[in-house]
Amino acid sequence: MSTPPEILYNDSEARKYTFSSRIVEIQARLSERALELLALPEDDVPRFLLDIGCGFGLSGETISENGHQWIGLDISASLLNVAVEREVEGDLLLGDMGKVCMSVTRNADEKDCCFMQ
Repeated sequence: MSTPPEILYNDSEARKYTFSSRIVEIQARLSERALELLALPEDDVPRFLLDIGCGFGLSGETISENGHQWIGLDISASLLNVAVEREVEGDLLLGDMGKVCMSVTRNADEKDCCFMQ
């Protein structure tokens, strides 16, 4: 049995993420590294990326700063509300990645998956 997201990531918990400079700094570094690991071509063509577990949108900001477009998916409405307040550039979706990804892979051809270019 798992704990519902509204308990783990309620409004009070969501605010903690935005006010912790340590969390913000670590997340920013992880986001930069994730982009490096994607090894996207350096051809100045913007890519469209899916940020699974986007939370309050910090990774998306890194994606935008690097010239790409993104869409964020998170299970927590509270964290997504913080992302909206922060006016992030990506589109945001509320959903469970397990259920969304299962439906994407069932209905897509082999080369489509949760991360898109």
